[in-house]
Amino acid sequence: MKLKTLILNDAEEYGLGASYTRAFRALGHEVALIDPFAELNKLLAWRFPLIRRAFERQIISLFNKWWVKYLVELPPADLIWVGKGAWAVPWLWRQFKRQRPKTKLVCYNADNPIVTYSRGGNRPWVTESIPCFDLYCTYNKSLVEPLRRAGAQRIARIPFAWDPWLHPEMEISDADRRRYECDVVFIGNGDLHRERWMRDIMAAAKPYNWQFAIYGCWNGCRDQNLWSVLRGEQVYGSEMARAVRASKIALNILRLQNEDSHNMRTFEIPGCSGVMVSQKSPEQEEFFPEGQAAFYFSNAEECVTKMRGLLENDFLLQQARETAHELARKHTYMHRARQICDEIL
Repeated sequence: MKLKTLILNDAEEYGLGASYTRAFRALGHEVALIDPFAELNKLLAWRFPLIRRAFERQIISLFNKWWVKYLVELPPADLIWVGKGAWAVPWLWRQFKRQRPKTKLVCYNADNPIVTYSRGGNRPWVTESIPCFDLYCTYNKSLVEPLRRAGAQRIARIPFAWDPWLHPEMEISDADRRRYECDVVFIGNGDLHRERWMRDIMAAAKPYNWQFAIYGCWNGCRDQNLWSVLRGEQVYGSEMARAVRASKIALNILRLQNEDSHNMRTFEIPGCSGVMVSQKSPEQEEFFPEGQAAFYFSNAEECVTKMRGLLENDFLLQQARETAHELARKHTYMHRARQICDEIL
């Protein structure tokens, strides 16, 4: 069945909204992508940080008053996929449903919509909106029951995935090797949690003189050893695929909210034909088994022991690379989009 699908999310090509747009189109659906924050940013008050901090909900509510009219006037959609929905209060969804009762509303929340009321995290109105959606999707298995208690009508656990368009399969060139090659790469922005992990891992690995490389924004980093291996800002898309593919090992340090779960790198590293070494978590091991497609640790010393075993065994490295990539082929955003359609129809 061909669906008319509207994606409401940040339109940045490296974001989840763009990946799902490509996925739904690959399944043959008619898809449009609209960035609500681009519209919200047209309000003068929103562009001033102090005013926004003091009156965020009021500004969003005002925006919703006129934007709901715009949504209703669009050609009717069978399905609206909402990325988190931090730009909308529950009133908007209730109003829209009154006027478009046949449209299925699906929220995919890549954060924790129950707690973490912080800038860049959750907002109270995101939590309040949970019952408004026909289907609420979470990547994290442990959030299913809290979402049910928060009033979700229907819940689906939809993990993150690999986007082959964004991170294509490729053979890297000699120039790529000269630019990106290293023993251990970490791709991701820094915070205190990741800084502690990287500091401890590099300290434990010091006797082996491995070449580390970090890509990302680490402006708050206080450790000179970490500064010495920074290779610039975050890398995206095919550049990230080259950096992972040219490295022998790719570290994945989960943020605190993802521990015991997984993150986007869980699938992107294998999708880029990388060998992932990450903290132990049941969900990651569910997708990429220990010792076959990935390697997991509980502390820095165990991490270095696992990496040493890999770096001293080229056959094991290559075998893990191939196994992980083959598994990643079964976990693309097209698979996730199909799962959402199966859940909602």
